[in-house]
Amino acid sequence: MIGVVKIGGAAGNAVGPLADEIARRTRSGERWIVVHGASGAMDALCAERGIEVRMVTSPSGYKSRFVGERERAVFRDAALSYGASIAEELSARGAKPELFDPEREGHAEAERKDFLRECANGRTRILRGNYSGTVTKTEARPFAAALDKGLVPVVPPLALDAELGISLNVDGDRLAARIAAAVNAEALVILSNVAGLLKSAGDESTLIKSGRLADWDILEHYAQGGMKRKVVACREALDLSVPKVYIADGRVKEPIANAFGGNSTCLAR
Repeated sequence: MIGVVKIGGAAGNAVGPLADEIARRTRSGERWIVVHGASGAMDALCAERGIEVRMVTSPSGYKSRFVGERERAVFRDAALSYGASIAEELSARGAKPELFDPEREGHAEAERKDFLRECANGRTRILRGNYSGTVTKTEARPFAAALDKGLVPVVPPLALDAELGISLNVDGDRLAARIAAAVNAEALVILSNVAGLLKSAGDESTLIKSGRLADWDILEHYAQGGMKRKVVACREALDLSVPKVYIADGRVKEPIANAFGGNSTCLAR
């Protein structure tokens, strides 16, 4: 099978258990692509370089990182650095990772979002000079070539702005959804620091274990905070014909097996 797994980049996400499982699964003949976030690495690098981290909440409640021209270069460094550390974890377990860079492989393109809308103190304002982007295209061939060689692509949350010739910060969950569709993956697993989509935030006994496109209004109702973007990514993957998408706990020993075993939110068309 071909699968795509997305692991968050916030400080505290445990890479080791996922690396253990990916190495074991690839030895058994499965083919996996690892997409990752970079928020923790970015925060640490900004602190090191004396750059203020600026998070923006949109009028619809989505939180985003404002990435100016200076921050864009820092984010690229942070994303590639974190990807390299994941690759090292995989290598230590006998897997053969390949760190992807959109400026080299050309596997993902994005359209720049020049401005963000910020809602603060009941007022909305426009912040210009932003260098994040929305993924517009993914190319399957670089991934297929790596998988055919028995490699594990490790993909940072970056995509190429073809007009500017630079890589932009993109949402890792939505990038993973586009990649899963491009390679005809059988499953997309989005790992989180909770068991999945919950009816009541913080209460894992309210886990929603399954859902379909017909239920989407209900599912979106329960998505709060960072889970809102994950649900959007799930919808995009299903709309692009990925058969199954899982929002699952990344804190457990075997996160993919845990997801497949029913201890997650499994969404299907």
